[in-house]
Amino acid sequence: MQTIGVARGLVNKPQAARQGAGTRDRGIWDRPGFLVRRLHQIHVALFLEQVADGEVTPIQYGLLSILSMNPGIDQFTLGEELGLDRANVAGILKRLEARGWVRRVVDADNRRRKLCLVTPRGEAFLKAHHPQMQQSQRKLLAPLSAAEREQFIDLLTRLVEGNNDSGRTALRPGGKAFGTPD
Repeated sequence: MQTIGVARGLVNKPQAARQGAGTRDRGIWDRPGFLVRRLHQIHVALFLEQVADGEVTPIQYGLLSILSMNPGIDQFTLGEELGLDRANVAGILKRLEARGWVRRVVDADNRRRKLCLVTPRGEAFLKAHHPQMQQSQRKLLAPLSAAEREQFIDLLTRLVEGNNDSGRTALRPGGKAFGTPD
């Protein structure tokens, strides 16, 4: 059981929060936004601990992964693939470019557009740290049974798909909005 600091003392909330679910107000533990934010913090910590000694963030690794699978996509499309706005994508690309993992080239067909490519050094980094990334994902889901893991991913996917248009930017995997036929 983990103790959580509160304004006046320490309270053993996680176990208490699970007890009596639905019968009393559990405060912040009833708020999905709080739980999602906390789970994200835990995910980032596990990722940084497991992958490349914290040399790369989960979003940087995700961006490299998208580029590896879709070489030559433009920054706007890359943002849609990750659910990020252009300014954030540009900043992440700049940091990855400085490390020699990504390069951007001007699109010959539209000189205002930049196409993004993972360099051989970036591909080698992805390949070398893929097992560590997978391990961080397994560690995050370890408290769940195999069936619960599958259900959890399904439920998260439904929540993202059902609320996708409510974010500052929309996530459009493969360039398609959720629910559109291939």
